[in-house]
Amino acid sequence: MESCADKLAEAAFGAGTIRTVATKDTIAKDGMTVIQRKRIGDMLLEAGLITTAQLQTGLEEQKKTGELLGAILFAHGFISQQDLFKVLSVIHDAGGKAEPGAESTVMPEDMDALVKQSSSVFQVESGLDRRDVDSAQSPLVRMVDKIIATGVGRGATDIHIGPDTKGTRVRYRVDGALHHGMYLPKDLLNPVVSRFKIMGQMNIAENRVPQDGSAEFLYRERKLDLRISSFPLINGENIVARILDKSNLKLGLDSLGFADADSAVIQETLKLPYGMILVTGPTGSGKTTTLYSCLSFINTVNRNIFTIEDPVEYQLPLVRQSQVNVKAGLTFASGLRSILRQDPDIVLVGEMRDLETAELAVRASLTGHLVFSTLHTNDALSSVIRLIDMGIEPFLISSTLDTVIAQRLVRMLCPECRQELAGDSAVYGKLGADPRAVKLYQHKGCDRCGGAGYRGRTVIYETLKITPAIREMINRKAGLDDIRREAEQGGFRSMFQNGVDKIKSGVTTLEEVSTVTRTGL
Repeated sequence: MESCADKLAEAAFGAGTIRTVATKDTIAKDGMTVIQRKRIGDMLLEAGLITTAQLQTGLEEQKKTGELLGAILFAHGFISQQDLFKVLSVIHDAGGKAEPGAESTVMPEDMDALVKQSSSVFQVESGLDRRDVDSAQSPLVRMVDKIIATGVGRGATDIHIGPDTKGTRVRYRVDGALHHGMYLPKDLLNPVVSRFKIMGQMNIAENRVPQDGSAEFLYRERKLDLRISSFPLINGENIVARILDKSNLKLGLDSLGFADADSAVIQETLKLPYGMILVTGPTGSGKTTTLYSCLSFINTVNRNIFTIEDPVEYQLPLVRQSQVNVKAGLTFASGLRSILRQDPDIVLVGEMRDLETAELAVRASLTGHLVFSTLHTNDALSSVIRLIDMGIEPFLISSTLDTVIAQRLVRMLCPECRQELAGDSAVYGKLGADPRAVKLYQHKGCDRCGGAGYRGRTVIYETLKITPAIREMINRKAGLDDIRREAEQGGFRSMFQNGVDKIKSGVTTLEEVSTVTRTGL
């Protein structure tokens, strides 16, 4: 009976062909030899492992997601794990990189080749012990290093590794969006998780509770920090590794995307001897980088600056930085209480999560300290309501709060491939823009941006300055709409309006701004 591997080999090379021949069809054209490579979908179809309808379903999903066709067919259950990795092995072996059945330990230069190699390289996974996942010569260690290096090379901020329907999926977060990386056999999940845990000095024997750790990774003579988190799921553990590149840290409000006029207003606020400055937004909106930029502006040898963070993402010169350690009893509240006995001039509290921390921060600003902190609110105006809901008295808020910055990150259009919108596009009407005076753009995709149409991110923001009139409204617990009207009379512009400015400047698109703000359109 013809085996699956025989079917695949015959589909790839034709009946009676020797399997060591490259996975290509040779065609004579104008006296020259033209090499054509067969696609994996055609090979599976000719081998009778999938139907035409299944192939079409996979191709349609590939257009939407950009994932590898083999991984899509595998995830839908159209082919088995054995079928997928046999066809990948046939392609790989025929390419002359390894003999069929031989165990190769050479790390390939690209992710696709790594997937092709994975079944033969790591088929002995079940026998791995701690030495296997901690030895620099281990194929598993080199595979994990390659996963991390590929993420860094693609400009990823996070690496996501976790169980999928029938395998192990690796994804990268680039410019705020998750992208497919690779698809590995299900049996590789536990060894990969163990390797990350060892790197992060976590307990590899514990898989029932979440764990956190950190590690250093050397990439092209650059030392990177990894923040590793594991989380137990019903079908395995999920790993997320945050990549922190200290050499790529951009400090300065201008470099983050703040307009010159707004930067000047914020910098004047930073010269205050005491008070409270808040930066709000969801996780991953760049709050920490904005706070560090503020500190760098006022950081001199004449000022004593302390921080309590969770975690410390980047180390700043002259700044005394500490990290929350709940197990040891160091929380935001207890840390802040002790910091106030260290004679600080400026204090940064990573986040005001509870009433105790908020009260200490407010009272610190009342006693002659300039306090920076963050809140999780939707916009700048909501910060006042949030503090009141936490239990802070309105008169304390109005006496201490000076400036609130709310922000989000949006992807920037790739300057190499952005396309100008037609003058009759509905976007001009939505933004009230005249196509004769303003050029708007849309994303396209090219090699420089990896086909995404976007490259890099910038901040869109709103800045609320607490004026005497707003202080009086806070004291009498005025409604949010009333405070908004008063702020707008004083020149307050919403985050969406700031986003529109960047759309009209050709920096981003309405689609991007609409994903992070309430447009009101």
